[in-house]
Amino acid sequence: MFLFAIRNLFLQRKRYALMALAVAVGFMLITVLTGLSYGALETIKTKAARYFSGHIIVYGFENTGMSIPDSKSYVDIINHSRLPFRTVSPRSVYYGKEVRLFFGGNYIRLLRVIGADFETEGKELSKLPFTEGGIEGLSGPDGKNGIVISTEAARLLGARMGDDVIIYVKTEGGQYNTENMVVKGIFDETNIFGYAAYMNREELNIIMDKDKGWATEIAVYAKEGSNIPLITERLRLEFAKSKDVFPSIRTRHDFSEYRSGNRNNDKEVVAVMSVNAQLEQLKSLLDAFLGCTYFVLFVFLVIVMIGILNTYRVIVYERTREIGTMRAIGVQASDVKRIFLYEAAALALIASAFGFVLGLVTFHFVGLFDLSKVTAAGMFTENGRLQYFIGLRSVALNLLFMLAAVVAAAWRPADQASKMPPAQALRKD
Repeated sequence: MFLFAIRNLFLQRKRYALMALAVAVGFMLITVLTGLSYGALETIKTKAARYFSGHIIVYGFENTGMSIPDSKSYVDIINHSRLPFRTVSPRSVYYGKEVRLFFGGNYIRLLRVIGADFETEGKELSKLPFTEGGIEGLSGPDGKNGIVISTEAARLLGARMGDDVIIYVKTEGGQYNTENMVVKGIFDETNIFGYAAYMNREELNIIMDKDKGWATEIAVYAKEGSNIPLITERLRLEFAKSKDVFPSIRTRHDFSEYRSGNRNNDKEVVAVMSVNAQLEQLKSLLDAFLGCTYFVLFVFLVIVMIGILNTYRVIVYERTREIGTMRAIGVQASDVKRIFLYEAAALALIASAFGFVLGLVTFHFVGLFDLSKVTAAGMFTENGRLQYFIGLRSVALNLLFMLAAVVAAAWRPADQASKMPPAQALRKD
């Protein structure tokens, strides 16, 4: 019956052309809007992973201070967990207001200075949107006393590649330390992710009066397609086998509460936190935007459904004698209804596939626009261009919506066609 319906659809293709175009355009809009929304979220997650120490961050605490005296032991636990991680690397991160960069009589405050092991994490950090230089300048003997800053920091300081800047930090003991650093790279970030600088972890440890193996956290990057919340919890349970750990952290508020509750604890405590928890508020904003997107698309689908309903009424009227002939040769009323519904479903699937291709072409043209001069767009774009993300789940959901809308619109005309008396239908000119 379904094959018969598809054959009818192709034989009646001129009648269905306008309806197919409406479905294709509708699915294209759904694909583009959801693809760009999810793309914006994935772009933020990618930038946050570089800024917040990976997709999963493992913190060590002593009282309220972040401290991992032996970072290698943490790395060993993570590697032995056999979870789907692609990169595991310790970091020393200087937080707070007492860190500044000086150059040529100017200075800026940074939100954080990130000390990374570029031999292990260099592949991840090389994806920073560099305008000059790169991570390569921080590796090996030539990378000594090297630092990477953002375009915004370079602009405020008036610094360029190769310039000597002075980093100024306050240690836990209250001592102020300074060090001359050479700008080895400049990356293009103007949002909160731009108020950070990257340098060699061991060199930052020296400035902070810490041992070589000391770290504040371990950056963990998950493999593509991994369920971040799930493997975060599994890693937390792995650490719980040998160390005291915080309960599951779902938001930054949870993190702050657990940290405050650990204030008088002299024992070493581990916190395992996902980048999703770091971005909970921002993710809620994007989810709200995605909800608005689906509402707009719902309104559009209603309009499409009304058009399909009216078109199907005309099609049923024009095919009255065909319906009468089918009934006269023994086709049951329920089968007549099923044929029309199958035709609608096949139309939705074929037109949606065409609309999906149109959506991919649209993504290509959208990616040609450079939004780097739009400051507010910096957080959602990579190298000044919008990114898109097409997940199997979102495509399946969009297709289900479109299929349901088309079949629902065709239901009443198909029901009327099935109830048409054969004799009356055959007398119709």
